[in-house]
Amino acid sequence: MFRLKNVILTACVSIVLLACDGFKMPKNIFDSSARARYERSFKGADSLMTEWKKNFEVAATSQLSVHDGFSAIVEYEINDLHALAYHLELNRGERLIIKAGLPESPGQRIFVDVDPADSPVSPASSQLLQADGYSEVIENTGRYRIIIQPEIGFSGTFNLRIYTQPSLAFPVAGKGNAAVQSFWGAARDGGARNHEGVDIFAARGTPVVAAVDGIVMRTGHQGLGGKQVWLRDGLLGNSLYYAHLDSVMTTAGTRVRTGDTLGTVGTTGNAKGGSPHLHFGIYSTGSAVDPWPFLRKRDAAKSSPLKIPALQTLKASSNLRRGPGADFEIIANVPSKTSVRILAHVGDWLHIKTESLEGFVLLTRLY
Repeated sequence: MFRLKNVILTACVSIVLLACDGFKMPKNIFDSSARARYERSFKGADSLMTEWKKNFEVAATSQLSVHDGFSAIVEYEINDLHALAYHLELNRGERLIIKAGLPESPGQRIFVDVDPADSPVSPASSQLLQADGYSEVIENTGRYRIIIQPEIGFSGTFNLRIYTQPSLAFPVAGKGNAAVQSFWGAARDGGARNHEGVDIFAARGTPVVAAVDGIVMRTGHQGLGGKQVWLRDGLLGNSLYYAHLDSVMTTAGTRVRTGDTLGTVGTTGNAKGGSPHLHFGIYSTGSAVDPWPFLRKRDAAKSSPLKIPALQTLKASSNLRRGPGADFEIIANVPSKTSVRILAHVGDWLHIKTESLEGFVLLTRLY
């Protein structure tokens, strides 16, 4: 009995020590990220893995940028170990989507890392880019770093697409972006207050629907909002506010699914005398949040399937830009004819690498 107590005591002390800040567990001992698992299971030469990991760390320092809707043709040869890294501005409520299409050799792995651009690189966040792509709802507005790196020995061509879609369904049946005619921050009451939502215009009586699965927390007819519905997105989620309704067709406590009708578009409250519309707002921990990124639909860009040999020569006096477009800053001028490696083809632009530089140039700058 005494020995059993000692065993239990030793185990408890060990747990406490492990929990203390002063005791450091071996790094990544329980790390279950896709990248960590791959590194542990790799059976090839250590030098290959060392170089692969080094290229990931180098990519994490890249300052290249792209816009929402980025699409590129990327080709890897079997000995390529480099990683692609791009910064992208994202807004709270957007759903980030990353797809690579189907590689020419199925079953090969591509790793994706998405982190705030100002955060340290963390291989623990790596995920595998699945056949249906990578998807994440952005919780904080800011600049993000996206790193794409195929596994060692990957060989093939893929269409890398990085774009956003709304995280909520559109709250007025049959309508879309064009129906939103008043946005977040617009002046109200002669500048006395700002618009904390978006106004979606539609004919009186058009169904207003649940933008997400949730529970109706409150309905009523009061104040500036007139007839209104408050929908809670999960127990600790956002509160969605539907105002100026012509009719309310739900009750507090009702659980609804995305697309269920909550009421109809109208002009109640301070919308009386104006055009019928839905005022749609989002509140999180008591504060209003711009709902437009949650709702705005975008078209995903498509790339030409054109393939360009990887090794090329760049014309003298070529400007190297931070991103694929004339609106991106020039980061260097290549004064003389230079051999370059093509990393990605982005429409009229190429992501290239010289011995010491990396950036984007116009396709027409090649010999």
